[in-house]
Amino acid sequence: MTQQDMVELTDEIVQKYYDNDIQPFLDHVDDKVLWYGPAKGQFLSGKKALVDAWAGEKHSLTFTLGNIRLDHISTNDTYCEVLMSFPVTTHFPDGEHITMDQIIHITWCERTVKGVKGKVPRMLVVHISDLYHKHEEDNIYPVHFNQIYKGYVPVSDTGKRIYFRGMDQSSLYLFSDSIIWAESATYARRSILHTSDGAFRVSDSPDELEEKYPDVLTRCHLQYLVNPIHIQRIYRFRVVMSDGKELPIPEKKYTAFKRAVKEFMDRTEEAEK
Repeated sequence: MTQQDMVELTDEIVQKYYDNDIQPFLDHVDDKVLWYGPAKGQFLSGKKALVDAWAGEKHSLTFTLGNIRLDHISTNDTYCEVLMSFPVTTHFPDGEHITMDQIIHITWCERTVKGVKGKVPRMLVVHISDLYHKHEEDNIYPVHFNQIYKGYVPVSDTGKRIYFRGMDQSSLYLFSDSIIWAESATYARRSILHTSDGAFRVSDSPDELEEKYPDVLTRCHLQYLVNPIHIQRIYRFRVVMSDGKELPIPEKKYTAFKRAVKEFMDRTEEAEK
């Protein structure tokens, strides 16, 4: 497998894991896997220990994943370190929701497995960690967990996931509805996507974004594209987005832009019927 194959396999397995389908994960762990959970003492050594531990686990929790970023490094073609980060909301039976920023670090390699022809990818190390946001009253450690996360808005899984190549060689899987606006970067050869989860620098140019994703982004200016579902207000030669950003609209394009936004919203409403 190529490094990109291992990155894509990581994304597929982890998303199924959070859909409570753990079999693909178990199918790809090495017999000598080291598994570290996010809490103290959550350590398992070997696939058998992992299978035995999870066999007795029963819960009615469901999960929603937000925008996903994957980074990877490798020293050779058969080895790859993948770092996957995303916000995840845990939905409890009593209606409570808790959202955490999570990182999963997986060490992949190709192994010779008895009974299987050729080498196959296996996970040697899996480390899951939660990123705790620092509370303003904390000097060192975030001990006010309940105060931080009480009332945290759950991640929304609306829209479709779109794959982007990050300018730093990362792999990005972003929900279309989380993209608010985009701007030109690197002399219009690249773009910066502004989303509800922060900004992401991607390898597509604004022209490429406009061509590839006409059902997501509409151009308001030579340097800017907007997602019409995030428009708060349009007034003379300006558009205000849901994150508070005001973007210019050229005077000669003002009427055409308003018409394009209306047509976009009409198409969206029709598709939802």
